[in-house]
Amino acid sequence: MFAFPLMIKSAAAFVDRWDWVLLGLAAPLLLFPAPMRTPALLIVPFLWLAAWIARGRPVEQTPLNLPLLLLSGMMLVSLYATFDIAFSLPKISGMVLGLGAFFAVSRRAAQPHQFWQALVLFLGLGLAIAIASLFGTAWAWKIPGLAAIVPRVPRIISGLPGAEAGFNANEVAGTLLWIIPVYAALTILLASPTGRSALGVRGLRTGWALIGTAASGLLILAVFLLAQSRGAIFALALTPVLLLPAALRGRARRIVIALLIILALALYVAAVIWPAVALYLIGVVNGLTRIDLATEPIQGRLETWSRAIYGIQDFPFTGMGMNAFRRVVHVLYPLFLVSPDTDIGHAHNEFLQAALDLGIPGLIAFLAVYLTAFWMLVELWRGPTGEGGAVMTGALSPVIRRALVLGLGGGLLAHFMYGLLDAVALGAKPGVIFWMLLGLITGLHSQGQASARDSSRDRTTSG
Repeated sequence: MFAFPLMIKSAAAFVDRWDWVLLGLAAPLLLFPAPMRTPALLIVPFLWLAAWIARGRPVEQTPLNLPLLLLSGMMLVSLYATFDIAFSLPKISGMVLGLGAFFAVSRRAAQPHQFWQALVLFLGLGLAIAIASLFGTAWAWKIPGLAAIVPRVPRIISGLPGAEAGFNANEVAGTLLWIIPVYAALTILLASPTGRSALGVRGLRTGWALIGTAASGLLILAVFLLAQSRGAIFALALTPVLLLPAALRGRARRIVIALLIILALALYVAAVIWPAVALYLIGVVNGLTRIDLATEPIQGRLETWSRAIYGIQDFPFTGMGMNAFRRVVHVLYPLFLVSPDTDIGHAHNEFLQAALDLGIPGLIAFLAVYLTAFWMLVELWRGPTGEGGAVMTGALSPVIRRALVLGLGGGLLAHFMYGLLDAVALGAKPGVIFWMLLGLITGLHSQGQASARDSSRDRTTSG
């Protein structure tokens, strides 16, 4: 009588145990969707249903659950708003895959012994994206020294759905921004005696681990530079400057923060009050490139942003539907500097694009995801340093914890700045890296919370 329910629970437990494998097998269907393959969207909810039967909850409880719930709700609302569900399907499918990846990674990253597996998967996927981009990108011609190398790179990958002419170079650079700081942090960790001791890596293993990490990081950095995205390069260069206060303490930290604020305000005031300063800076940049000032992309970008604002004003609560802006803009908000035949792809600003896709509630949810992730990183950084008291991240030492916070946080911060000038839109194919990054941050934070609770319980018992 009880055999059937037990079989269901046993099957659900099996599916739940191997959910990450099943998600990986389903990824091609979700990355390259088609109307006849729409049932593939049910794979992720099916995995959550199996988890609910097996463990009593569909997904893990994380600080990001509430904004992700709002984001998912607005994605459903966008189905009503879009002019063509089939046209929005690639971005919707990408979002479903991203949410599935987030919860799969965050669940495993919350366990110290599985965190490294999740991190290696993240780094391996990042390396695979860089290699694929090397042989499949429609390279730009901006910086003379780098542009001379581009013709020597063979184009092997082409004709993929959504990237028939090759991968967009700016999008490649934006994707790699999530990955490069993590590789840099691990390379520095392996190169320092303190880091090697904390990792427990000795002998030949140290050399091989360091060589593999450094070589992979340099390859990804080389592909990043070949993409010649000036916004991405600027964001990557600015990231260590903005992270500098985290490495300082006391008065030195306050002085550096004050100087950064003064510098930012000075540049802003100079650009607003004296437009000639902004034009001069653009001219300096153009002096290093082959783009004439008259055709400087900033002019077209400003016009695109203005059209995006018009779209948000017209569709404030529902958005116009995921992926719809690229078509709607030429119909409702014609551009003067961009040909109607040009597929602009997105609004060249991730936050404007989120509002266009999912309305202002979706933008609020997207901003909440970023703010909550930064809050988790700050909590981890401010945790005990190991000099008395419990280590926040359980099995991970304070040295490893802080290196990971800098790497993961650096990737998130670098892409945040890039997203102000360009976009890897929500639901875009490489966006799964973003959700995996958030999963690693959330898992690391969960370890810290569990360790803090155990430490508090021990102190109460001993007291």
